Amino acid sequence: MTSSGGIPLPVRPRPHRGETADSYLRRLAAANHLRFSYLRQYLAVPRGSYGPIDPRQMAVLAGREPHAILRAFPELIPSAPRPGTRRGTREEIARNHAAKREKYAAIRRDAENGLTHRAIISKRHVGRRTIALALASAEPPERKKIHREPEALSGLHPHIDAMLDEDPAMRTAAIWQRLADNHGTTVAYPTLRTYVTSRRAAKPPDKTD
Repeated sequence: MTSSGGIPLPVRPRPHRGETADSYLRRLAAANHLRFSYLRQYLAVPRGSYGPIDPRQMAVLAGREPHAILRAFPELIPSAPRPGTRRGTREEIARNHAAKREKYAAIRRDAENGLTHRAIISKRHVGRRTIALALASAEPPERKKIHREPEALSGLHPHIDAMLDEDPAMRTAAIWQRLADNHGTTVAYPTLRTYVTSRRAAKPPDKTD
């Protein structure tokens, strides 16, 4: 390949209008007789991982200026972190749960003192469902984890399942590389790892006599 500083590849096709960075890398890899998965990981941040493409290194291999690469592939422009997306710490979650438990206790006391549901709603600023839960149990229910099937794997499940059926011990990295090289798709590694882990857990082990 190249040194750490990088030199342009011998064959450097021009990006097509509206083409994605992965699509261009596939053509760049094919033109230089390289595996796409190898080139993709070479340009990842950090190098050798499954992270985002480094537009500066991509510019070096393509023999173009970084600004030209970013103009051709705007999806490589780093996005600013969105405000208000921080998840609560364990301490914050525990405090919120304790506050909800106290509110449940107050609702039960109000009910024992003869307050109607309408009066409790007005006093505590809660809904009828919260009142029903508080009267049914002193412990607030745990928040349910929402399971969403990763859209990035849509249509790839049969291919992944076939690989795991053929070799149950196949590493996620090898599956990622096969999907990238043989099926023309690049998926987020954590998404793929989550699916592979869940499928192995759901499949019962083979019984031997």
